[in-house]
Amino acid sequence: MKRIVRLRRHGRLWFWLAVWGGNFLLFVPLFALTAARGKFFPLLTAHTWLQGSNDGPWHLALEWLGVVAVGVNWKWLASLHRRRWYRWLAFAVLALFLIYQVYAAVDVALYRNRPNFYNDWAFLGGGLGFVWDSLPLPWWSWPLAVVGVVLIAGMLYVLASVPLVWMSPRRLGRTTRWCVAVLAGAALVYVFVFPDQAAHPEGKVVSLSSEIAANIRRSRQTLARVSAMQQVSPYKIYDYRRYTLAEHPNVYLFFLESYGSVLLKDSVFHSRYVKLMDAVQQELSTAGWHMASGLSRSPVWGGGSWMAYTSALSGVRIAQQPQYLALKYSFQDTPYPNLGRYMQSQGYRFTWVVPIDRKLNPAVQAANQRFYGPDQWLTFADLNYHGPEYSWGPSPPDQYTLGFLRAWLAKQPPRPNFVFFLTQNTHYYFAPVPPLMADWRALNNPAIDDPASHPKLPLPEAYMKAVIYDWHVLADFIRTTGPNDVFFLVGDHQPPLVSGPQDGYETIMHVIARDPAFVNSFTAYGLALGMLPDIHTTPLHHEGLYSLLVRQMVARWGVNLHDLPAYHPQGIRLAGILPKVRSIDHKAQKFKPRAPEQP
Repeated sequence: MKRIVRLRRHGRLWFWLAVWGGNFLLFVPLFALTAARGKFFPLLTAHTWLQGSNDGPWHLALEWLGVVAVGVNWKWLASLHRRRWYRWLAFAVLALFLIYQVYAAVDVALYRNRPNFYNDWAFLGGGLGFVWDSLPLPWWSWPLAVVGVVLIAGMLYVLASVPLVWMSPRRLGRTTRWCVAVLAGAALVYVFVFPDQAAHPEGKVVSLSSEIAANIRRSRQTLARVSAMQQVSPYKIYDYRRYTLAEHPNVYLFFLESYGSVLLKDSVFHSRYVKLMDAVQQELSTAGWHMASGLSRSPVWGGGSWMAYTSALSGVRIAQQPQYLALKYSFQDTPYPNLGRYMQSQGYRFTWVVPIDRKLNPAVQAANQRFYGPDQWLTFADLNYHGPEYSWGPSPPDQYTLGFLRAWLAKQPPRPNFVFFLTQNTHYYFAPVPPLMADWRALNNPAIDDPASHPKLPLPEAYMKAVIYDWHVLADFIRTTGPNDVFFLVGDHQPPLVSGPQDGYETIMHVIARDPAFVNSFTAYGLALGMLPDIHTTPLHHEGLYSLLVRQMVARWGVNLHDLPAYHPQGIRLAGILPKVRSIDHKAQKFKPRAPEQP
C-alpha cells in the first residue's frame, strides 16, 4: 500500500517510465546483438525514423502501446478488480512480444534471415543441442539462467502493473490518457502505411501480429520451395560422365569458415587483410604458384556452412534448412551427381575431412555419407589427436588437421585425390588462436597450450588474428604440395557479429595452381589475377561453382576440348526443372562412378 501511495505522488512520471520501459525492453535483444555496428543515440530525423534506417532501440511496439491505451481509457476498466485481471493480459502481451523479439533478434542479427517458423524449427531447433554441447558453459550457467528468467518475468509484471493497477486512470488525468491513445493511434497508422516495415523486427514501429502473419506467409513459401526441392532432377544438367579428363591433377576444395568480403569492405580489416594477402601471394609466387581471386555470393549469412558448401557441391541454391533436408533425404537411395561423384567417375579418390570432436547421431552420419558419397570420411577419431582443442566443435588446430591429411594421403594407394575440407579455426567466436609449430605433430601434446588462459580479445581483433593464423597454415600446406595440384578456396559466409547487412552475402574465393593457363582462364568469369579480388566486379554464386569448376577442368585437361559442359551461373533454376524428362530413379541407374578409359 505504501508503494502505491508513493507512486501516486508522481503518478504521471511513473506511468510514462513504465510505458516506455516496457516498450524499450522489447528492442533491447536486437540492439544487444548488433551494438557493435549500431548507435544507442543515433541521429534522429523524420526521414530516418519513418524509413526505418535509424539505429538504436528507439522503436515503438504497437500491441504494447495499444493494450496500455485501452487500459487507461476504457471506462469499463475503471474498477480496480477489472484492472487487475486486465493486467495479466498486458503481461501476456508483453511477455509474448519479448519472446518473439528475442527469437527474431537471433535470426536477424546472426544470420540476416527474416523469421520463418518452418525454417527456424529445422535450423535453430534442430541445431540447439549441438550448440549447447559445443559452447564451454560452466555448471552454474543453468541456475543463473533460471534466476534470470524469473527476474525478467518479475520485471514484466511490474511494468504491466504500474500503468494499469498501481495507477488510477482518474489520477493520470485526461491529457495523459489521451496522449497515450494518440501515440497508439499514430503507431497503428504507421502499420497501415508501412506494413512491410511494421512486420520486420527492425521497423521503427513493430507490430507483433504483423510479424507473426508475415512469418506464417514466409513459412508457407518455404514449404512450397521444399516441395519443389523434392522434385529436383539434376541428372539432365549434371550428368557430366561423358566429359572425360585426360589429365588428373589432385584437386582440393577447401571452404574457409567465415571468410567474407567484410575483410575487403570494412576499414577495420581492409589494410591488414591486404597486407596479409600480399605476403601470401609473395610466398606462393616464389614457390611457382599462380592465383586468381574473386567474390562469390553465398546463399547464407553468418552461419549455415553446410548449406553454403552443399550449394556449391550440388549446383542448387540452398538457403534454408528445410530445403537442405529435403534434398539430402530425397537422394539417399538415389546418388546425387555432385562434384565429388563426378570426380569419382574420373578415377579420383573422394576424401571428406571432418575434424570436429563431436559424434553425430549414427543415422544422421550415415545419411550424410550416402548423400555426399565420399570414398573416405576422415573424422576426429581418425586423427588420433590428444592435444588442446579450439574453436567450434571443438576441433584440433587446422595446422594439425592439414598435416595429418598430407601424411594420410601419402600412405594411400596411387590414385588422384579430390579432397573436401571446411576449416575450423576461423569459426565464431574466433579465439583463441592455436600456436603455430614447425612440426604439426608437436601440436598433439596436451601441455603445448592452454586455450582457457588466452586473454579475451575484442571480436574484430579475434577474427583478424584467426584469419591471419589460417592463412599461415593454408599457405604452408599449398606451398608444399605436388607440382600439379589445384586448389579452390571459397568462403562459406560472412562472419557473424563483425559484419553487417551493408557487407552483403559475398565471400572471397581463390583459384591456386602452378598451371598459369588454368588460373588465367577464370579471369573470363570476373576473377582477378593475384590474391585480392576486384570488389567492383559482378560476383559469382556458390550454386554456380559446380558447373564452372567442371567446365574449366574439362577445358584444360579434357579429352575433347571442343565439347564443354555448360556453365550455369546460378545452378539449377527450380522453375525450369520441375517438368521432368525422365524419372530420377531411371536416370540414377545410369550414374555409377567409374574410372575413365586410358587414352
